[in-house]
Parts: sequence; C-alpha cells; structure tokens
Amino acid sequence: MKKFLFTLALMLAAATSLSAQSVDDIFKEFRDMPNVQFVNLPKAMIGIFANKASSETVKDRLQNIELVRVLQIENDQNLRDTFAKKVKKIAKKGYEQMVNSNEEGQKDQILVKTDGDVLKEVLIISIEQDECALVQICGQLRPEDLKDMGDFIK
Repeated sequence: MKKFLFTLALMLAAATSLSAQSVDDIFKEFRDMPNVQFVNLPKAMIGIFANKASSETVKDRLQNIELVRVLQIENDQNLRDTFAKKVKKIAKKGYEQMVNSNEEGQKDQILVKTDGDVLKEVLIISIEQDECALVQICGQLRPEDLKDMGDFIK
C-alpha cells in the first residue's frame, strides 16, 4: 500500500510540474502571434541606454541588468484570455510575490526571485480587459534600483 501511495504522489507531482508554464514558455508561445508586441533587450542594448543616461546612479543601475523582455497583447480578446490562463500556470517556484492587485477588471502581479538582498529577476504580469502584458527583468538589482529606473523612464 505504501508503494502505491508513493507512486501516486510521484505521478501527481509530475503531472503538476508538466502543466506549469515557465516564463520562457510564455514568451516563446506568444511572441510571434498577431496583435502581440514583443521586445527583447539584451545586455548590449541596455548598455547603450546606460551610456545615454544623464545620472551616474541610473547608469550604474542599468549596467546591472542582464535582460529585459516585454510581451504585450492588444485588441484580441481570445488571445488575451488564453494568455491570462497561461500566466496563471506560470511555475512560481522560487518567486516571491511582492504585489498582487485585483481591482475593477485589472489584475497586476509583481513577482521576484531573490538572492539575499539582491533581486535576480522581476516579473510583472498585468491583465486588463483590453490588453495584457508580461515584463521580465533579469540582473543583479537592489529594490531601490527599480525606483531609480522608474525615474529614468519618466
């Protein structure tokens, strides 16, 4: 009986992990579809932005970013609904939830992977009635770095 229960538990764990989506899976699945905008900024491109930054602090912060990927879906309700279902299944193993907002037809989540006090990855998921987005930022960031970059973007 113990063998049977152990086998059943393993099968359930395997089935659960197979149904989970990775962030890479989401980007790969949606990036080439119609009504989808996909932006991939590797470290070299981010370095160009860093060189144009007016503040040395912002330059230093941008140089700690390895990758930024943005996926945005507009004007396609069926695709948006499919995206919403898929991101619910993102394997959240290793992520900590920083923000979870659900108000008036808009759902936003910010998830992070950390190593001590350093953010290794920031994942932003936004789902609205007419559009949705997935943003991934990878690198060596401190929480205050995100505020500085927000100021740079404005």
